[in-house]
Amino acid sequence: MNCRRLLTIVLVTLASVVSGQTENFSSLSMFNYMYYNPGYAGDGNEIEARGLVRNQWMGFEGAPQTQTFSIDAPFKLFGIRNGAGLTIINDEIGNFQNIGLNFSYAYRRQMLQGEVGFGAGLSMTNQSFKGSWVFPDGGANDPWVPQNAEDKPMFFDMNLGFYYSSENVYLSCSMRNLLQSQIKYSSTSVGDVKPSYCARQLFMGAGYEYQLTNPLFTIKPNLFIATDFATTSFSLSGIVTYNEKFYGGVAYKPIDAITFLAGVSLPSGIEVAVSYDLTTSSIINYSHGSFEFMIGYSFSLDKDKDNRKYKSVRFL
Repeated sequence: MNCRRLLTIVLVTLASVVSGQTENFSSLSMFNYMYYNPGYAGDGNEIEARGLVRNQWMGFEGAPQTQTFSIDAPFKLFGIRNGAGLTIINDEIGNFQNIGLNFSYAYRRQMLQGEVGFGAGLSMTNQSFKGSWVFPDGGANDPWVPQNAEDKPMFFDMNLGFYYSSENVYLSCSMRNLLQSQIKYSSTSVGDVKPSYCARQLFMGAGYEYQLTNPLFTIKPNLFIATDFATTSFSLSGIVTYNEKFYGGVAYKPIDAITFLAGVSLPSGIEVAVSYDLTTSSIINYSHGSFEFMIGYSFSLDKDKDNRKYKSVRFL
């Protein structure tokens, strides 16, 4: 059985019988919290824009490819600090393509020498299924395969999150797909098709910045956990930063990959990071690993005279 057919069987089974696909698990998750957690919106004192591209299991036909763009900003309303954010997602895996928008709002307040954000979000996703990727005849003889190329169901869901950050610590906890919205294609020829759905996903993250004896160097361990309550994945990373500008490190995802990452944070507000996953599972026989790239830009409109400064463990 070749790798293409193996991936096809897994994807079709998940989509038509049990549940929807799991969320993207980024190797650069410390730069992607706007996607995972609406409580992150407005963290810090600047407007942040980020684009992130992930090519997973390169060389494995039909493997996941994800692009996200996010922007968030703090603002004050009636003297209360708030945050707002927008994330655009394009996620492709096998037959499926998901294009989505996440709108996030966070209420922010001071707590324990830092700031906490309580966030809520609305997600809107448009999904399409390409039967021709699997079947020579485009799936015309399979009643489960959508026959209309324009049959692209749209569904809505909700997200909740809590995010705390201080000078050298951050904590994150969020839940995506609270409603477990159903995804049902209208152009299948099966009379009573059991719709798939987006499973609830819980994400937790934490990080700490430790200053070494040499003031030019800091060590920043990060933990990121994702679970749909059936399976759980986590990543543990250690990153060394030099002069608050250059950094590099290693992360470990059990039964999945060892990740090598590096980046630079420029005084202009531009930040660039890259990572490479060396696959440790049996998929290594079919792929060339996974690659991820992030570019971000932070800037201030100087409309709010807020003198607080954050030395973020996420290299903002």
